[in-house]
Amino acid sequence: MQKIFLVIFLAGIAFVGLLYFGNQKPRQVQNEAPVEAQEVTQTDFTARFEIYTNGTKRVFTSAMYHNQSQDAFIQNPDPSVIYIKKPGITWDEFFKTLPFSLDKNCLVTGTKQTFCFGQSQRLHFLLNGVEAPNALDLEIKPDDYLEVRFE
Repeated sequence: MQKIFLVIFLAGIAFVGLLYFGNQKPRQVQNEAPVEAQEVTQTDFTARFEIYTNGTKRVFTSAMYHNQSQDAFIQNPDPSVIYIKKPGITWDEFFKTLPFSLDKNCLVTGTKQTFCFGQSQRLHFLLNGVEAPNALDLEIKPDDYLEVRFE
């Protein structure tokens, strides 16, 4: 009899506990900023580029090409490596940081040599080995490789 009374007593306590704690609303902590979903973007990566004019590889070892932007830049000893520190940088934005000009029709080097679309020669853009005439408009992605050829 005492066991039955003990079981009924414990069941009653459990029932009252469920009623009390089950109906409570969660406490809100004051002064806590709401957590917002953030887009995850990879920054601090590298990509590569090379430029060839009439079969000659252009070399960017001169200091005038290095560290021209904090968002996307090249350095010695391998100036074909681009260090990307800000997401969303396009190839055009990167090339505009360098002391030369490049668009889909013309390349004017830092020493003012000009290579423009003509009757027999034009600029070719190969992004990761695939012809990409609009490459300058594209965002630089990790491990991208852009080859610019004037032939």
